[in-house]
Amino acid sequence: MKLGILLSTTPENENTNTVISISRAARKHGHDVSIFLMYDGVYNINKKEFAGLIEIGVNITVCALNAEQRKVSKAEGILFGSQYDHACIAEDVDRFLSFG
Repeated sequence: MKLGILLSTTPENENTNTVISISRAARKHGHDVSIFLMYDGVYNINKKEFAGLIEIGVNITVCALNAEQRKVSKAEGILFGSQYDHACIAEDVDRFLSFG
């Protein structure tokens, strides 16, 4: 199964911990996970536990425009993309969750 997740809230919001937990559980069960970050969600790439999801095979894409607006620097292993990437994730997955 392929799971897509949209996260648009800051790392201080409980949504971040929920997304981390769901992503870890899904990967543990062998599911593919793709996360798209936009709005204040782009700040999550600076959170160690969130960025660590890359190491377990989670694909993370950031809205480059929102990151630029918020002066968030690029990070290794994270794709800085666009809303087109968001649409591709939503189209390609079996389930899509939104946290905003």
